[in-house]
Amino acid sequence: MTTTMPAELDDLADLDRSRPNDLEAEQAYLGRVTLASNGRRMLRDHPVAGSDFYRPAHQTIHAAIHAVADRGEPIDPYTIAAELQNQGALSRVGGSVYLATCAQAAYYGGDAEWLAWRIRDLAQRRALIETGQRIAQLGWIPDTDADAGDLAENAVDLARTVRDAGRAAEDSPVVDMLDFLDGPDPGYDWVSPGYMERGERCIWTAGEGGGKSVLLRQIAVCIAAGILPFDGRPSEHGAKKVLVLDCENNVRQSRRHYSRLFAIAEQHGMAVRRGQFHFDLRPEGVDLTRAAGRAWLMRRVEAVQPDLLVVGPIYRLHEGDPNDERHARAVTVALDQARLVADSAMVLEAHAAKGNGQGPRPLAPVGSGLWLRWPEYGMGLRPVEDARSAQEDRARRVIPWRGAREERQWPAFVCQGADGSWPWRSYKPIDADPFTGISPTGALS
Repeated sequence: MTTTMPAELDDLADLDRSRPNDLEAEQAYLGRVTLASNGRRMLRDHPVAGSDFYRPAHQTIHAAIHAVADRGEPIDPYTIAAELQNQGALSRVGGSVYLATCAQAAYYGGDAEWLAWRIRDLAQRRALIETGQRIAQLGWIPDTDADAGDLAENAVDLARTVRDAGRAAEDSPVVDMLDFLDGPDPGYDWVSPGYMERGERCIWTAGEGGGKSVLLRQIAVCIAAGILPFDGRPSEHGAKKVLVLDCENNVRQSRRHYSRLFAIAEQHGMAVRRGQFHFDLRPEGVDLTRAAGRAWLMRRVEAVQPDLLVVGPIYRLHEGDPNDERHARAVTVALDQARLVADSAMVLEAHAAKGNGQGPRPLAPVGSGLWLRWPEYGMGLRPVEDARSAQEDRARRVIPWRGAREERQWPAFVCQGADGSWPWRSYKPIDADPFTGISPTGALS
């Protein structure tokens, strides 16, 4: 039987001349290692295999860097040039001039994590192309005695090798569930007892002017002062370190708002101590889909190591289409990295989606549906049904718009606090059921 290979597969060999690569990223990575204050740490925290580099000269430079590191010598352009000279490879890679080119590229490339990911990602794509060629050849072997099912299994094994390259060795062993349950009871690691545990993510939403920004400021100051939000009692876990990255408000607005809140904490005998509350403004927003934006975030989180990180609002964290899940996913990846580095709880604010004029306004965040799935807790503020309480007392229902993963003690109703007290306080409506707490109107009095 004669078979004819489709024209598309005839062109596979041409792909070898244009395999995916980013030589500038490779240069920048090598340059960053040689210029870093701790090059060994960068090699450890953001590793790249020598075979991941597309250009052979970069593989040679990378090997020289590791040779110098293994001997415990300083990693810098001079020691790397000397190592390459000793190997007889300096002129082959382009000489000291090319090492200087790599060093210069480091100033314009992305951060170390992104560069390492970029190089590994493109290496895996090249491996995928090569594997695809091999799989195509398996299918086009004429008059073979091999069973098609066996060939398909062979193809799966080849694809699995590409998927697991450099990853399987990093996997932790699978644990028997009985052994897992025999471990010590971890208990709760509270940032604010009953409200937020370390590592948790919470998004608060409301309509425009609904009070969510004020609420987040109150939560942040209370936790930094060691106060439980809404009831003013001291936290049994004490004050926690807070970092607020405000991507919307300006200096004057922020100073007015926080001056009042700090004064309230002091009046209650729980003043915020120096070093407990850190703050940075970025009223123009920050694009966490870009390396520069991610680096801005990580520098602040790494410097402060907060117990609570407050960021937002969400719509100011990237410049793309708010409904595009790719942008939202890139932002959540950056936020999760920051949260994991500090092992902190995280609170964000978002605008609630517009209503259709029929029934109450929905409280889910505007934009990508990813924001519905990402946090452990999603809470929203909605005016109560009693018009007088809603207008005069700013009475609000606190409504979970995402199924909570564990029970928390957020109040069901909040309203405007009295002069000299916290902006928001919890309350029990006059028509609340004594057993369920359900109130048809939310009326304050």
